[in-house]
Amino acid sequence: MELENSIRDKMGDFTASERKVATALLADYPFAGLLTLAELAKQARASSPTILRLVTKLGYQGFGDFQRAVIGEIKEAYHSPLILHETVNQRGIDGRFLSDLTEASIDAVRESISTISEKQFETVCGLIADKKRSVFLIGGRMSHTLAMFMFRHLRQIRSKIFLIPENEEEWPEYLLRMGRRDIVIAIDFRRYQANLEQFSQLAAGDRGAKIVLFTDKWLSPVSKYSAHTLPVTVDVGTPWDTSLGLLLVIEAIINRVSENDWGATRKRIESWDQLRESKAPPVKERP
Repeated sequence: MELENSIRDKMGDFTASERKVATALLADYPFAGLLTLAELAKQARASSPTILRLVTKLGYQGFGDFQRAVIGEIKEAYHSPLILHETVNQRGIDGRFLSDLTEASIDAVRESISTISEKQFETVCGLIADKKRSVFLIGGRMSHTLAMFMFRHLRQIRSKIFLIPENEEEWPEYLLRMGRRDIVIAIDFRRYQANLEQFSQLAAGDRGAKIVLFTDKWLSPVSKYSAHTLPVTVDVGTPWDTSLGLLLVIEAIINRVSENDWGATRKRIESWDQLRESKAPPVKERP
């Protein structure tokens, strides 16, 4: 979230007592920002005037102004298409819907790529390419299809790739398979799913797996448990968020991982194709 990032960016400008308040806010953001002034002061072990000085440095006129900003970010993070339809600028009134949306989508893709450093990208690809690790993929109501897309490609590149089903009754089987070296790729966008947060807590906490999270700029609650968080831009000014930024990142990861050991990748795909073709029953000649 933008306010959370602002607190992190300005940490060096705060006094020692103000940093205590900032740390308390970041430890349970955004919910710590909804505490009363007295509750936050008690939790941060700081005075109320210290909190007021902090929010002033963040650009707010008072604690109430600060809390309205926190509430606004929470609302934005959980907006549905119904709410977004009432708030976004409607496109296409001049007959340019397709071209306008295309331009907005291209901008979203560029912005998505700019938020992910090459170092972070290479680190994530290295984890996924490590054949000693199992990789588990999980998505939400709509993002499950993106997890499935990534799964179908990665399983042709290397073994031990698992797609976690949408039915959470089957999740314990996959959790029991996980170990401390394994990777969970979680995809969760605004209108976040509570069960994905619970799953991630179990995967990272109980099983010790490393979570790679794909999410939006408001950050899924899964980010509390992720080792790597890759936020992409989804807002294109319409009621429906775009997945193009994430799709490009996924395709880049697929290509990079396949090239990590192209000899092994080629051999696996050749064997895969050979087995797939051999499954076809032989054609019998008619008597």
